[in-house]
Amino acid sequence: MMGGFGSGMGGLGLFGGLLSLVLAIGLLGGLTFLGVWLWRRFGDTAGASFRAQSQRTQQPSAREILQSRYARGELTREEYQTMLQDLGWGNV
Repeated sequence: MMGGFGSGMGGLGLFGGLLSLVLAIGLLGGLTFLGVWLWRRFGDTAGASFRAQSQRTQQPSAREILQSRYARGELTREEYQTMLQDLGWGNV
């Protein structure tokens, strides 16, 4: 028998069509969520190491710290020159 009630949509009619649409949207949403989660979990390691390296380079060097302490008056000239020599920069 051809052309019976609901035969065009798997025997469930309009309800079956809507159900398959909702399931397809849910499947695509779930796969998208899984992809984003995997990217954040495992795929961004290069960016994380770059950020960690840039944070390390933003820290002032020992010489910069020494210069700022001397500029603020925390060290005398003799202390400053002695510490420079201790750090290997000699009489600069």
